[in-house]
Amino acid sequence: MEFRILTTTQELERFCTACYDVEWLALDTEFIRERTYYPNLCLVQIASERDIVCIDTIAIKDLSSLRKLLYLPSITKIFHSASQDLEIFVNLYDEVPTPMFDTQIAASLLGYGDQVSYAYLVNEICDVELDKSLSRTNWERRPLTGDEIRYAVDDVKYLAKVYLYLKEELAQQQRSHWAEFECNNLSALDKYKVDASKIWKTVKGVGKLESEQLVVLKHLAQWRELQAIAENKPRRWVLSDKALRSLAIEQPIDTNSLQHVDDINREHVGYVDALFEEISIAKNIPEAEWPETNFTGPLSSEQRKLIKTAQSFIRERAEELNISPSLLATRSVVEKLIRGKRELDILSSWKKELIGDALVELIESSNPI
Repeated sequence: MEFRILTTTQELERFCTACYDVEWLALDTEFIRERTYYPNLCLVQIASERDIVCIDTIAIKDLSSLRKLLYLPSITKIFHSASQDLEIFVNLYDEVPTPMFDTQIAASLLGYGDQVSYAYLVNEICDVELDKSLSRTNWERRPLTGDEIRYAVDDVKYLAKVYLYLKEELAQQQRSHWAEFECNNLSALDKYKVDASKIWKTVKGVGKLESEQLVVLKHLAQWRELQAIAENKPRRWVLSDKALRSLAIEQPIDTNSLQHVDDINREHVGYVDALFEEISIAKNIPEAEWPETNFTGPLSSEQRKLIKTAQSFIRERAEELNISPSLLATRSVVEKLIRGKRELDILSSWKKELIGDALVELIESSNPI
């Protein structure tokens, strides 16, 4: 099937209108985000049953017709490894395009392995070897070469065939509901909406800080996030995680004490007054309002042994199902169960009957808490 490049609003509107009655659309995006907070969308590739297009989103400024098409509930949107694509559409339109089917998720539930590549599936299912030599293309540059456009189009050209094959395999193995749950989970809007007041929880090394340090880290991380958004630059270009941790520990209030903070240099001169202000505000917050420490303490020797026993049990069950053990439960999930947590997917999804209940029984019978 030949493809078309759409460069005008009128071309995009005609294509979108012609797709209103289709059952599915295969989608991919090309973007650049190395120098920005938000990804800069450069191309959207879409394949339907009768057409393949490459939408030049740099040339076309009005994408309202694309929004109308992508959010039609009658159309299944097919992606491979969807999270970054979904993030882009949430940034553009403030919602996730659903219903959505992720071929990477489906393949993992059928024994193809964790995070299997699109190229591998195309080779296995379509007997086509894709050229991946242009993966480092600068998609902002114009004009793109013919090879670059064809490379981008290939990312959706075979996606529908992969989707239809995997969908049938899921049905035959009675695993369709597994994929539906996992795709719905990936489609949750809160996965793509950043709450600046909670971003401190993602800072590397946060679990090693005390509450009086966490309250400062919380304010600094929120400030960094809002500053990165305002300047549209990667948050690490504003302040590194290492610098945030060091500021939270040292809590400098003037330039002299700032000299003892790791990863602070001349690039941060313009931020110094704002940092001092945030630290001062945080230090005046009542202790009752400080965040609780994330440090849970080391597991006992009995609990560590139980983790090994549980992981062995998970591997045996995964082998029976011909899927990766991590799809059933990661080590982190096992540790949470051992620490007494029960509000987990493994106890409320397709995993519950397969392994969740048995895993809890194994853990509770050993009484490690």
